[in-house]
Amino acid sequence: MFGVLLPVMDKPLVDYEVYVDDARYLVPSFYLISANTAERALKLAEQLWRSSPHHRGIEVRQDNARIAVMGTLADVQSVPRVVG
Repeated sequence: MFGVLLPVMDKPLVDYEVYVDDARYLVPSFYLISANTAERALKLAEQLWRSSPHHRGIEVRQDNARIAVMGTLADVQSVPRVVG
């Protein structure tokens, strides 16, 4: 048999917004993570945060609701949102 068999996911993928406070930029960088659980999304976000010494903090959101914040962004009420 050719190819790779992938496990069937129990839950559908959900998109999570991740804002990263990066010392090289004046505004947070935006990333989109898709995961089948919030726990998995947070693990991926933490890996992203720790992937560069320039990353100082992260905020994770789902459906515009803040679900986690780590590092420097913990002191911020919320990342500014652009509407329109």
